[in-house]
Amino acid sequence: MAGSEDDKGLGEERQAGFSAPSLEAYEAIYRLVLTAYGYRCALTGEQFYPEAGLLHPHLVVEAIRPREAGGPLQVDNYMALEEHAARAFRRGEVVIADDYRIVVPNREAISRAVLVRLNADGRLLVPAEELLRPSPAHLAFHRRSVLGL
Repeated sequence: MAGSEDDKGLGEERQAGFSAPSLEAYEAIYRLVLTAYGYRCALTGEQFYPEAGLLHPHLVVEAIRPREAGGPLQVDNYMALEEHAARAFRRGEVVIADDYRIVVPNREAISRAVLVRLNADGRLLVPAEELLRPSPAHLAFHRRSVLGL
């Protein structure tokens, strides 16, 4: 109850399963994703050197389905992307098909600098280990949310 000595706000117990992930969990996912992609951009294939600091200066660990939209803190919900490619992905200028084909819905909307650097084979660079690859369900969520499907 409010005003009681238990000092738990309104006297309610903390609900199980609703605690926020720790900073260590985010750091672990970040490092695992960069390692799984070999410090390469999944969209362009560009290779970068590992950095000593926590944040990489050129690679973004990008959520496919953002956490605020219910995306899980799991490796299959993240990709390593070069910062300009990440921006194009967030804006929906680039989407990924379930078979990992790179799709550019509107060539006029995407920066030419990003367009010419996309993987020449038209496919997303994915980790060798299947469990670390982007989930088709998360990719479908991204397509629906950015394309309004």
